[in-house]
Amino acid sequence: MQTARINRLTTFAGSFALALTLGVSGPASADDGHKHGAPLHGGKVAMTKEYHFEVVFAKDGMKVYPRSHEDQPVDASRLTGTATFYHPSSPKPWFERKLAPTAASPGRAPASIGSAIDLSKVPATGVKVEFKVEGLPEPAETTASFTVPLASAPSGEIVVTKATKADEQAILALKNCPVSKEDLGSMGGPLKVTRGGKSTFICCKGCLKQLQANPDKFFGAQASAPAAKDAHDHKH
Repeated sequence: MQTARINRLTTFAGSFALALTLGVSGPASADDGHKHGAPLHGGKVAMTKEYHFEVVFAKDGMKVYPRSHEDQPVDASRLTGTATFYHPSSPKPWFERKLAPTAASPGRAPASIGSAIDLSKVPATGVKVEFKVEGLPEPAETTASFTVPLASAPSGEIVVTKATKADEQAILALKNCPVSKEDLGSMGGPLKVTRGGKSTFICCKGCLKQLQANPDKFFGAQASAPAAKDAHDHKH
């Protein structure tokens, strides 16, 4: 009996040690999963095996922002691609445009690839665009293909997104929130507000309602001199 008990203890100890060696110490935490990013630029997001791509259409062109599934930006300086447009009245390709790295802030890698093209005459609905992006750094997916509908915002629609590093120069130039006249960044990260291809920046969500009530006033405020700090009463 004593020998059998010792054998059972030895077997249990060996199994426990093996479990520790293999790392079988319990289930993985929820943080181990991928986090799929939301649109940062007011565009349409398409997912592929290793990446997600945010596509932004404007009247004067388009941009594609690649990010990893861990929501990290991808250096777009070596990326190339194509965008093939399909008209709603035909299954055949309508036209194709090459995509190249877009301009970036000094000292920073480009965050997107794109093409300058007049999209003002493209039908507002029914158009689909097939994208092919090449030169991606992940060996498991160096080329990605995906399709998104052309979804440009109407000229009067206001789109609100978080400001990104690519907006730093514009934020520095504007300096003050056009609504509150507070320093941009004083309330945390500024918000980027876009309408009809024009953008401005506000300091916080508290200013958004005033801007939406009178957008014509505030979208022209970038060129005006900021009011004195004590000339307003801004409450959040």
